Amino acid sequence: MTANDKNCSNEEIKVRVTYSKTCQARYIAHLDTIDVICKALRRLQLPYSVTQGCHVRPKISFGAPLPLGHASYCEYFVLSLNKPVDASWLQESLNREFPHGMTVLQVEIPFSDKKTANIGEQLSYRFIFSESSTADDSMQYLLDENTMFSVERKGQTRDYQIKHAVIAVRKIEHAGNPALEAEFIQGQADVPSVSKIVTALAAHLGDRKDHLRLIERISLCELTQKTGDSC
Repeated sequence: MTANDKNCSNEEIKVRVTYSKTCQARYIAHLDTIDVICKALRRLQLPYSVTQGCHVRPKISFGAPLPLGHASYCEYFVLSLNKPVDASWLQESLNREFPHGMTVLQVEIPFSDKKTANIGEQLSYRFIFSESSTADDSMQYLLDENTMFSVERKGQTRDYQIKHAVIAVRKIEHAGNPALEAEFIQGQADVPSVSKIVTALAAHLGDRKDHLRLIERISLCELTQKTGDSC
């Protein structure tokens, strides 16, 4: 199927695919993940729409990048098609093409893409520890309104306050291990990303940072000016 054939129809159908990244797949970087997905789409010969210009590629958008090493159960991409396909077939076919650790959880066809201004994301994370005392210290660090950290980039230092990003933190037990479940906001002015917060937490823990065994992104939703929260 050529690019011209794919562009013969003006009507586009959007598809949202939600997938997980666990096990060894969490060590696939964001740009490499995009490459894996685009190659899988080409192998399936989907009737996807393509961009204009010299470098033709599928019309596709992705959620917020997942930091390297973090697991996730809420990654997604939105793809534009020229004609509909069966959702069950697409889920099964992508799961055959994806590497171990990347699993399609849901396919929405058609997907209604809300035309509202994105003002950031709300995210749920799970932090799994090997030591309960380290989990307690981490919880105190995240909830302390006075917690600050600095990030140096391109010769400039920027200070962040964690309180602008943290909504809630609670301690739980997960599969026999002490863990924290935390709610964050990111993508807004002066609000640090979860990736920056995790880096600051690791620096705070020092030699105990290895007690943080696994970081999992549980959910992600876009915040909008119209609704305040699209979760």
